[in-house]
Amino acid sequence: MTSLSGDIVRNMARRSRWLTPLAFLASPTAFMLAFFAVPLGVLVATAFQHSSLYSTASGFTLDNFRTLLTDPLYRRVTVDTVVIATTAMVIQLVIALPLSYVLAFRAGALELPLLLALVVVDELNPIVRIYSWRMLLGREGIINDTLRWLGIIDRPLDWLLFTKFSVVVVLATSWVNYTVLPLYASMKAIDPSLLDEALDLGAGWRWRWRSVLLPLVTPGLFVAVILVYIPLFTDFATPGLVGGPSSYMLGNCLADSMMTTGDWGVGSALALVMLAAMGLLSAASFFLTKLKQIE
Repeated sequence: MTSLSGDIVRNMARRSRWLTPLAFLASPTAFMLAFFAVPLGVLVATAFQHSSLYSTASGFTLDNFRTLLTDPLYRRVTVDTVVIATTAMVIQLVIALPLSYVLAFRAGALELPLLLALVVVDELNPIVRIYSWRMLLGREGIINDTLRWLGIIDRPLDWLLFTKFSVVVVLATSWVNYTVLPLYASMKAIDPSLLDEALDLGAGWRWRWRSVLLPLVTPGLFVAVILVYIPLFTDFATPGLVGGPSSYMLGNCLADSMMTTGDWGVGSALALVMLAAMGLLSAASFFLTKLKQIE
């Protein structure tokens, strides 16, 4: 009897060791299934269906993807999106790399206040930031009024707002914080003595940046690309509020398909293609990061 009771206790303890981790995993797994896997399944199903507010057709189809490949509108918008997003990303890197260097190696006692300032600025509502740029760049905005007051221009500069220029400026300034932080974290992990030793060996600042600093911050660079470059493709608020017809982006196409024209099939196909492209970009960045670490 005692032996039987001992076996029961041991079996219960063994089951507990298996069930406890499963119990902890149950909630996040259920959350992921409910709010990621299920919506993704609906998106995939809709992308391969005739699903439109103004069409009675139904059933499986590849027409949604065929439309994305053959319609000149989507080709033009894709090119414009790549140009705008890439330009904004390059501008952010040009700003973020020296700023991260200053924060990591030169700020001294101001390092923490400057980091907190970056975080506080990012807390401002994105719509408020976009409308602030409209006040700066508009025909009657601060920049045009200042230039006219200084006598530099006779009439307002129309290209400051509702053009690709304004979209690139707003996107670059809105996401630059997310570019700075990964680069700053990578630079903080670098031993400053490496730069001092390179200086002692006669290396100029260009050589130290190109051959010492940049290779070591490559992982942070790829993280910045994943955090910033990918969301730039899906942004629709900025082109809608400060852009014009020439700055219509894929995010606007997706929003209009889903909420304006009611063409849910094409909208779902576009979302699926963009999601796949983002996944490939993330995988490529991860692979390049691992490759750099091996080197």
